[in-house]
Amino acid sequence: MAKPKSRKTVILIIFLILIAAVLTVVYIRVNPKWKAAELTIVQAEKKYEMNSIDPDGTTLQTRILTPEGYTRVPVDKGSFAEYLRDYPLYPDGTALPVFDGTTKESPYTAAIFDITVGDEGYQQCADSIIRLYSDYYYENEQYDKISFMFSNGDECSYDRWKNGKRMLVLGDYSCEIPAAFPDDSEQQYHNYLKMVMRYAGTLSMLKESTVITPDELQIGDIVCDETHVVMVVDMAVNEKGEKCYLFGQSFIPAVCFHIVNDLEGGETTPWFTEEELKQKSFTVSGFTFFSDKDIRRWKEGF
Repeated sequence: MAKPKSRKTVILIIFLILIAAVLTVVYIRVNPKWKAAELTIVQAEKKYEMNSIDPDGTTLQTRILTPEGYTRVPVDKGSFAEYLRDYPLYPDGTALPVFDGTTKESPYTAAIFDITVGDEGYQQCADSIIRLYSDYYYENEQYDKISFMFSNGDECSYDRWKNGKRMLVLGDYSCEIPAAFPDDSEQQYHNYLKMVMRYAGTLSMLKESTVITPDELQIGDIVCDETHVVMVVDMAVNEKGEKCYLFGQSFIPAVCFHIVNDLEGGETTPWFTEEELKQKSFTVSGFTFFSDKDIRRWKEGF
């Protein structure tokens, strides 16, 4: 028969093992590890005819030309708009890379950003826009601006993340806990984004954005409802003051961020007109949006 003291020791050891197991699970959960997916970069089997494309262009502004009579709107040096215009693209005609190594072909795809995607497929529609917003701030060392809301309304700040704070999420509840040593490496930045992408989405983007009119639309603004979101990546204007826009997106399954073609008119073009966006409803990439509630600005905009 075991002595009472020995029995207490066994119980204590079991208790400590359980505590250690729980802490290990929590640590793994709040410290995700991001890894780039191995994307397949190949030419699409089918070539779709579209206007306003220079196949030799290697960036957004050199690949996608403005419609006749239009010029790109002026943008400030170092702005998010310039960042997007100078973003490198995969070669013209590339099939859309999917995170799992497959590819997709679609007449909606006008041009594809040369951007990494995580191997677990988190970089979907809202995630891809979060990634571009965040990368712009990160590359410009504006770390205090890298902060995104989870769908439950709680904020996840990169500034605090790189100093060892982590977000513990249990259902709709989340809280910040100290769970790591300070680390401002690029790997840790991507780990942060993976955490955000787990718990952010179109619902959180709706909470973080405000409705604007089509006349107010600028580069970096979004068109968003509960199911999908696209971002304005460029604008052009003609002598009459009429505007047109380029939209970019990802979707499910996670793919590289890409420019969307407008298939609603008589010809395929990546440019959406101001007139289209002022209709009661309009379609982007097969999704229907409403001009009175879905045209929005994230936070204060760019």
